[in-house]
Amino acid sequence: MSDSEDSHRPQRKRRTREHVLEDISENHLERFVLLTGHILRRPRRDYGVDVAMFHFAKDGAIESGEVRFQLKATDALNLIQQGSVISMTIKTGDLHYWQLEIYPFILVVYDAAADRAFWLHIQEYVGLHPDCLDPDQDSVQVHIPTSNQLTIESIAAFREMSLRIVQELTGSEERPDDRRKPR
Repeated sequence: MSDSEDSHRPQRKRRTREHVLEDISENHLERFVLLTGHILRRPRRDYGVDVAMFHFAKDGAIESGEVRFQLKATDALNLIQQGSVISMTIKTGDLHYWQLEIYPFILVVYDAAADRAFWLHIQEYVGLHPDCLDPDQDSVQVHIPTSNQLTIESIAAFREMSLRIVQELTGSEERPDDRRKPR
């Protein structure tokens, strides 16, 4: 078929590089979540939460609580401070929404070039940088330390954050038995 014939056909929807990176970033996070015995679920509709992690005790019992994630992906990280910090543009309205979540809200930035990801605990970040919620700004630069690389240990830390919130909300120290192995 010639180029002139192609130009007369209706354009089909295209899978963009952005769509591919979104899926790869979710897959990258999900691998760590699954390796720690938990699950990741995508909401039916995305209103600022891409995925949520539901966690389980070592004996396989579901635990109360969850961790919510917003995923960003790029082919080129915007590194500052001699490469020790990632600078990422985030909408102020999104930050405001995320910091009001009860359970931990984690921003994950996937670096496609190096197949690695970094994380930022939003509620903690906003607590330390309340000026990032400036209502006169449409967006702000958030800074993610490159030392916050996504690992199995960080997934375990997110679970612990969630469990601490459940304990605070319920006033209970009770937890499923972490000493037993799954069947």
